[in-house]
Amino acid sequence: MFFERKTKTQNILKSIWFPFLTLVIFLSIFNLFGPAPAFYTLGGIYFLAAIIPIATVLKTRNSSYLAVVLFQIFVGLVCISAPPAIENKNEIGLIPIFIPIMYGLLMVVAYQAFNRRLRWRGEEVFELAALPVEDIGNSFTARPRPAGQVPVSKTEMIRFVDFISRNLIAFPFKEENRVVFVLTLPGNDLPYMFGIKKEYIEDTWVAVDYDGNITVNITEKDYLLFKMDLDFDQLCQSLGDVFREFLELSKTGQESQIIDRMNSLRLNPFA
Repeated sequence: MFFERKTKTQNILKSIWFPFLTLVIFLSIFNLFGPAPAFYTLGGIYFLAAIIPIATVLKTRNSSYLAVVLFQIFVGLVCISAPPAIENKNEIGLIPIFIPIMYGLLMVVAYQAFNRRLRWRGEEVFELAALPVEDIGNSFTARPRPAGQVPVSKTEMIRFVDFISRNLIAFPFKEENRVVFVLTLPGNDLPYMFGIKKEYIEDTWVAVDYDGNITVNITEKDYLLFKMDLDFDQLCQSLGDVFREFLELSKTGQESQIIDRMNSLRLNPFA
């Protein structure tokens, strides 16, 4: 699918800050205190880092993150097993077992990442919403807007919420009479994963109530992600239309078409 991208490219530093910072810490401790403290610290960092994908699995039921959890644990095991082996080559312990498993898991993680299974997909939803919007005008207004209706039962909504959450399309807030889907960009998910952020008022969201009414709210911060000042009313309506189409596909068991539509945009899976 060829299209003119309408959102600004995200900063790649959001994706590489962790390995870069970890490398800096490792080299600093290595130079100051030697290899053993450096490897023990590195192992500790990876054990702690595994908490993040564990939280993602628990919150979203995205099974692809299990590979990330296991990879980080085995990196940590290799690191804390390295100092004795460095001091005495006869003390290699389980390193010959840990290393092949670690590299195998690395390949699995790379495959999952390349296929966009580890990336929050709010950016792609924004692109889909912007596709039909051609009119330009500085028309931003900070208030939710109605965006049509879609018939939906509670059973269909439960299925849809599970699909949206599991595929990292949006973060759902379940309320008494509706579900609010918060669009999350890569790197902005941690407050939701750890329950730090319990409200969505200051975020971009699409709400669908059990009477089928769709309401859209786009924040000024997210509106500025677009390269042009797209007509705000049309953009809100289009975002509501995207979720209505997603819900209709989910109701008929055609969720794979939703993933295909986002994948066809071919956005960088690592940025």
